[in-house]
Amino acid sequence: MKSNLEIYNQYRLIDGPLKVRKIQVYHGANYFSGGPIILFRMDLGEYDEVFTNQIEGFSDNLIKIIPSLYQHHCSVGKPGGFLKRLKEGTLLGHVTEHIAIELQTLAGMDVAYGKTRSTLEQGVYNVIFRYFDEIAGVYAGKAAFNLVNSILLNKPFNVFEVIESLINIRELRMFGPSTQAIIDEAKIRGIPYFRMDAFNLVQLGTGKYHKNIRATITSDTNLIAVETADNNYLSNRMLNEAGIQVPETIKTDNVEEIISFQKRINNSIVIKPVEGYLRKNTTINIETPEDIKEAFQYAKECDDYVVAQQYVKDNFFRLLVIDNKFIAAGRLEPPKITGNGGKTINELIEELNSNPEREFGDKGKLSKVEIDAETERILNKKGYELNSVLPKGENLFLKNSGNPKKGGFSTDVTDEVHSFNIFIAERAAKIIGLNVAGIDIITKEINKPITDQGGVVVEVNAAPDFRMHINPAMGESRNVAAPLLDMLFPAGAKTRVPLISITGTVGKTITAHFLDYCLKKEGYKTGLTTSNGIYIGGKCLKKGNMTFPEHAQLVLKDPTIDCAIVETSCEGILQKGLGYEYADVGIFLNIGEEHIGENDIRYIEDLAYAKSVVAEQVYEDGFSVLNADDPLVLDTEKRLFSQPVLFSKQADNKAVTKYMNEGGQTVFIKDNKLVISKSGKTQDLISLQEVALFDENNVENKPDIILATVSTLLAFGISTDNIRQYLSEFSIKSFFGLK
Repeated sequence: MKSNLEIYNQYRLIDGPLKVRKIQVYHGANYFSGGPIILFRMDLGEYDEVFTNQIEGFSDNLIKIIPSLYQHHCSVGKPGGFLKRLKEGTLLGHVTEHIAIELQTLAGMDVAYGKTRSTLEQGVYNVIFRYFDEIAGVYAGKAAFNLVNSILLNKPFNVFEVIESLINIRELRMFGPSTQAIIDEAKIRGIPYFRMDAFNLVQLGTGKYHKNIRATITSDTNLIAVETADNNYLSNRMLNEAGIQVPETIKTDNVEEIISFQKRINNSIVIKPVEGYLRKNTTINIETPEDIKEAFQYAKECDDYVVAQQYVKDNFFRLLVIDNKFIAAGRLEPPKITGNGGKTINELIEELNSNPEREFGDKGKLSKVEIDAETERILNKKGYELNSVLPKGENLFLKNSGNPKKGGFSTDVTDEVHSFNIFIAERAAKIIGLNVAGIDIITKEINKPITDQGGVVVEVNAAPDFRMHINPAMGESRNVAAPLLDMLFPAGAKTRVPLISITGTVGKTITAHFLDYCLKKEGYKTGLTTSNGIYIGGKCLKKGNMTFPEHAQLVLKDPTIDCAIVETSCEGILQKGLGYEYADVGIFLNIGEEHIGENDIRYIEDLAYAKSVVAEQVYEDGFSVLNADDPLVLDTEKRLFSQPVLFSKQADNKAVTKYMNEGGQTVFIKDNKLVISKSGKTQDLISLQEVALFDENNVENKPDIILATVSTLLAFGISTDNIRQYLSEFSIKSFFGLK
């Protein structure tokens, strides 16, 4: 498998009648979608307003190359729908969208969302589609564009090479099955997450409540325990001293000691490095001095010292222990082939890999078996080559390990494990000190105590793979991610800090600082992003315009804050999307015409729709604060899943009056007083003359700022007495030195 992602990043667009003006990746909710998308800005050139039914042979050639496009429903709503659109006639931007989606799906990244929209330029379209990984998504978009151009130019196109490349990207870039299972469970629980690197380091939760994972290693995992588990000799000795049955083991850098050890125990042995995983550089079932010497040198390639261990020839079981409790178990078998007296070993391996359940990498139910150094050593030991014909009925194991990553076959046996063996597994994890552990047991039957059948614990593994439990080749799937999250975030534990997001045309920055002042007074340690900087706990980390998605993520990743307030600019929404999935409070202050004509925004209605994402992307139990005086802002209400909070400068605002009568939360001005209404109860809060900010001559749009701030504080549950105090204290001159 290729490992250099640069070859995919450098994948070139071919020169043809269609042109790509821009490629943009959106990581969060945005103007076009509530989730991450990739946008290709395509110029159809001479094919503007030329439909597929007008291009001779186009549809037939496309279906020959990607027949699976039949599965696309399109607007017809059933399989074959897209093909019908092709035959009836559709534009090439729409075609490119569907190809980009299907190429990712064929590579095991099942995305299903896309759309194509016209722009302010004649013949130029925004082609939009979902992605799982942005490098794969961009590559798929380029390949889709190249495929369409190739058909128009009557040139060949190798779609299989594209799919293979996308599979390579998937394996290099996408989360492993363990990490993905944990993230999927976190999503169900409403726990936000951030990818921290190109591999499996992930932050779960936000602010001071967050936890980190790397695969199944957690931020609470003991480092000493991990190092102990990785040391095959030390962990074996500790288990033995604790009364757990283990194979007799020695550690040495002298091959003669191993030869003497084998003679003394009069049993075949295993030789492996002191530190290793997935049985790397391990040789099993050896007993002759010649084999011992060869295995010794092989193990020493990884470590100066090696471990020699009694070989136990029985079934191999992996028991998963999380938070000192047994969770699941699987029986693991190395991949094997069986001779028929006619086919070569290589042919039998190809036949094994032809099973549709076997896929490249570790994302499927079964992995394809690679012929690597380990397989070649096994063949050499038996005197075979790849072109050797395996005798009829002979079983040949191709790996020393049954790990699914190496093509092993896993069977769920969770319900069969004897209570004594559960006790042993939980005890082993506790002795080593791991909060997540894979306990490897070799024994005849797992439904009987290992002490009754000569069974042994051979290893305790840190970062155990969840794949064999969540997606076994045979047996019941186990949701092993759930107990891990139960451990990280016990029942009732907080997982995220409150997030307030503010958008609008005028007043965002002052509103953000006003809320920051009030919430700090309430005892919160805040993270704040505004157009004048990033602040953590009142200290300015960076100055400048910090209203883009990456700045929101910076404060949400901060381990010290317990509340985040982010000013969300229209530029950020239009260019990159939001920096988060959902907020607890989304504030839409007002709307102006400042960005019309940019980023394909034609009308003020388009601009309002773009900004409304801040109010829409709010948790169901959160609040969306809307300016009821602005019809375009108020229009957002019909798209909300959260609870609206309406504010108005007018006591007789129809929307406010109606919502107030329904028991909804509102804030408005009446007779020069701020009035609040909640659950059918209305009260005067404070006279405007007592609000310090109201006297500031240099503050534009003061009423909206004050009303939105009060609305948010009430939604937060801040007492009316405290709100009055903060309104009377906060002024621009006092806190920002403005003149």
